[in-house]
Amino acid sequence: MITVDNRQQGNQQKERIAGLYQRVAARYGQIGPDLFSYVGEHLVERIGLSEGARVLDVAAGRGANLFAAARKVGPRGEVIGIDLAAGMVQETTAEIARRQLRNVRMFQMDAEALAFPDASFDALLCGFAIFLFPHLERTLVEFSRVLRPGGRLGISVARDLSPFARWYGEHITSYHQRYAIPLAAGGGKGREYAELPHYLSEAGFADVQLLQEQADFVYANAQEWWDSRWTHGPRFALEHMEPKILTRFKAEVLARLAQEEQQDGLHESMLVSYFLATNAK
Repeated sequence: MITVDNRQQGNQQKERIAGLYQRVAARYGQIGPDLFSYVGEHLVERIGLSEGARVLDVAAGRGANLFAAARKVGPRGEVIGIDLAAGMVQETTAEIARRQLRNVRMFQMDAEALAFPDASFDALLCGFAIFLFPHLERTLVEFSRVLRPGGRLGISVARDLSPFARWYGEHITSYHQRYAIPLAAGGGKGREYAELPHYLSEAGFADVQLLQEQADFVYANAQEWWDSRWTHGPRFALEHMEPKILTRFKAEVLARLAQEEQQDGLHESMLVSYFLATNAK
């Protein structure tokens, strides 16, 4: 049950999350290797979309899942994306128009209160966002509600396996402890990836599968890696640092990353996880 206090806290988190992604919308996924499109293509492949299917992409961002799904379902299908940040909706709507896709649309919407009738979609995608929802159980129940019986759900998440990623996490945590810098705009139980199958089952999903792959992404150099931090979630902690603290932190990070650079750039090794399930309701 969601109490009044939990609802208020959740709404505050959603405001911070929407604000963060509003600020990054114009450059989201535009700097460095295109991790989002890579994973979007692979998620769509694994979920097995049929031509003519109707698909919902939750927290669609700049359309990594959205456009991959549109290619799969073809002109007889339909793909709808939603995002909490108006800037993401605006940017992706402009890209839809540029590509002249008549069967793809974007709306600003809260994943916890989807404005669609029951059993509206054949498939639902959610890439790199399941950890953002303050009330995971409520969100997954909504996912199940708007999917038809037997409809497919695909969720993607990733964990950085690179040695410098662990160092970065520990280093920014030390700054959090020293200077009371917030580490994230918000989030919920979706950060507990190992527990996702349990939450999916509780929400009415069956045949839960976890497929994983390790993928290597290469940045031109340490500076590009740093610049990319400002285009998605990690920005939140950085923008809450005072200028002098940020300058020192950046110098320490770039010095550490310089040790990891190879001849062709800075390699980031990611463990990508795909959770697939069938709506049993």
